Amino acid sequence: MRRREYVTAVGSSVGALATTGVGTAQTVALERVHPAESETAVRPGDRIGFEVAATPGVDPTATDWEVDGSEGRAIEPNAPFWSYTHITGHPAAYGRFDEPGTHDVSVTVDGTTVSWTVDVTSRAPAAPTLDVTCDPGPDATITVRDEVDVTASAADDSGRLHRLFWQEGRNATYVDRTDLSGATATTTYATTGGNAIWFIGGYPMIAWVACRDGRLTAARTDGPSVAAFRTVSITGTNAPVRAGDDLVVDADVEPEGNATYHGFVDVEVDLIVGHDPTHVDSETVAVFTGHAETVSLEFATATVRNTQTFPVRVETRDDTSVTDVTVIGTEDGGSQGHLEVTDLETNAPVTGGEWLEVTATLSNTGNGPAGREVELVVGHDPTTVDTQSVTVGAGETTTVSLGYETYPVNNDDEFPVYIRTGDDTASQTVLVYGRNGGGNGQSTFAVSITGTNAPVTGGQWLSVTAAVENVGDSAGAHDIELVVGRTPEVVDGASVSLAPGETTTVSLGYETYPVTNDDVFPVMVRSPHGSDTRTVTVYGTD
Repeated sequence: MRRREYVTAVGSSVGALATTGVGTAQTVALERVHPAESETAVRPGDRIGFEVAATPGVDPTATDWEVDGSEGRAIEPNAPFWSYTHITGHPAAYGRFDEPGTHDVSVTVDGTTVSWTVDVTSRAPAAPTLDVTCDPGPDATITVRDEVDVTASAADDSGRLHRLFWQEGRNATYVDRTDLSGATATTTYATTGGNAIWFIGGYPMIAWVACRDGRLTAARTDGPSVAAFRTVSITGTNAPVRAGDDLVVDADVEPEGNATYHGFVDVEVDLIVGHDPTHVDSETVAVFTGHAETVSLEFATATVRNTQTFPVRVETRDDTSVTDVTVIGTEDGGSQGHLEVTDLETNAPVTGGEWLEVTATLSNTGNGPAGREVELVVGHDPTTVDTQSVTVGAGETTTVSLGYETYPVNNDDEFPVYIRTGDDTASQTVLVYGRNGGGNGQSTFAVSITGTNAPVTGGQWLSVTAAVENVGDSAGAHDIELVVGRTPEVVDGASVSLAPGETTTVSLGYETYPVTNDDVFPVMVRSPHGSDTRTVTVYGTD
């Protein structure tokens, strides 16, 4: 990909028609999209847009736009149409004519030319109207996990609405397109705070509406403030403790967000205990986005006579993690049990909809009996799906089997399962085959990214290497894809054939977009059965 060049060519006065000008050796077929006819009209000072469908698609640098037989002066990239052509392969541009008159506008690719005659007159239909709003609005604060809806309402008195283009306001980059028709239309672009990087950076969302005769209008809206999501997970406690002693709860906190804009995030962590929840401790820690930090919270337990088991909860403003702890009463002879998970087995892999069973060996390493509620917790967003009460004498072991009916997923899914005793936690990753494939007699390709050459400068080649392993029980061939960006785009791929248990390495890559400012975004290598993701940095060209 080469550095962008922009050329404007309009009639006798100032205008803005974004164009480029080098050819290609490939034969291209061109068809008008808008204006759909070879002759059109626009009022002086109103915008007009031009688009043609190219088969095959072309790069912006392979198009020559002219007005009245010549190119114009260079302008800033203040419209989405350069990136629109880059992503869709459809040549597109826009212009404005300030004085009445007639002009010829043309685009040429590999010797093939499409042209329009534009009559600039006050008798032409008025420009379409466009209103854009965001929910939540600019006064709201959301997290990177929350949803954002941007809604555009367009109207045209001539009833010739044709297309609406979404543009993010950070690097003037095309995001999405919606086909329209008639005199009025409303369309919504749905995303999340984490994917709307332009809102994270304080930039607007911009929409352009085009009519079939090329008349064009733009509008914009600011979005909500987007904060990091503060995750928390209890990693352990010193329970059981004797009544009156300090109970210590350890937890990992990890902010999910954009490293460029969120950086270090202040995370306030609260410890809440008991069946009648009581706040007992707090700590604030600064954590860099995407990294984890361990905090220890504690409180002095009450001097109770009988042994008690109760929940403790660690909270941030966005997330909660809960476990049960035991306090040994003063009349229980000072003895206390401690139930550790010493072995963990499952019947995975299973097919979605089948029973997943987890068997754990529990050992009481304390000097007294341990009565506990053992939990089976599953998923990346941990959910308790089964429990069992056990009492284990000092120095003894027991085995428990917990399980649940898995969700009938269509595609293969990998996730962690945990056994929690209140004293200890053990986990294992399991595979559930999708009902559309996987399982007996199928090839299943697991993917793991092994390296990238990031950071690179915008316009340079970004390469990603990954290990691919056939963890199924049959030989097979599958496509491995490289997917980049918060609005995911497949940029490279390779077909891989593997025998059962065989592993190979693939190298994928693409020429990065020549961004002006530094950009941080995810890259994913995926097979039909699994994926792995890394975050990379592309330095801006300025």
